[in-house]
Amino acid sequence: MNGNLVGMTTEPGIVDRLRTFVWPAALVGGLLLVLFAQVEWGSTDEGVQPSITGLGRVTVPGASDEDVAFFFEDNTDRPGLSVVILGAVIALVAALAWWHERLRPAAIGVIGLAAVVALVVGLRTLSDPATHLFSDRVGEALDLELPTMQPGYGLLGTVVVAVLLLVVVGFAVATSVWPGRSVGPVVSRNDESS
Repeated sequence: MNGNLVGMTTEPGIVDRLRTFVWPAALVGGLLLVLFAQVEWGSTDEGVQPSITGLGRVTVPGASDEDVAFFFEDNTDRPGLSVVILGAVIALVAALAWWHERLRPAAIGVIGLAAVVALVVGLRTLSDPATHLFSDRVGEALDLELPTMQPGYGLLGTVVVAVLLLVVVGFAVATSVWPGRSVGPVVSRNDESS
């Protein structure tokens, strides 16, 4: 036979199989961001021991919701609100890209950008939860510095999911450099003339 290349395996490799999970993983990641924004982002053992969600809802053990709302209403910041919006955008874009292949290049850019912004919001809040969850008016009303807060599981989950989304985006970009590329070995044979 003439030619060096006799055949190439067409069986999909592991990277090709993993690539099929990019869009479902991004969809789940976006929904998880929405979920994590609504749960505890910070808590403290000091004072009345408040805990606060990413959307600014404060709970205090032993206090009624009305009493807590009366004091804390409009006195909390809501960094999780931007995470809810970003998570919804990620989920929607991932679903559209999963459904329609032509949208995938733009979708991966949108998902990457949204994940970076969610990560920045999460890390910024993680650096000092009390400062970024309570407004300055709370400290003024208490006539004290804000209590030291530990990050809540919702905040930690937001940071982890944002990082994982960036890993998914990086994987999608790295494997799309060679679209349709088979990962299997190339079988070749040198032509020997007799």
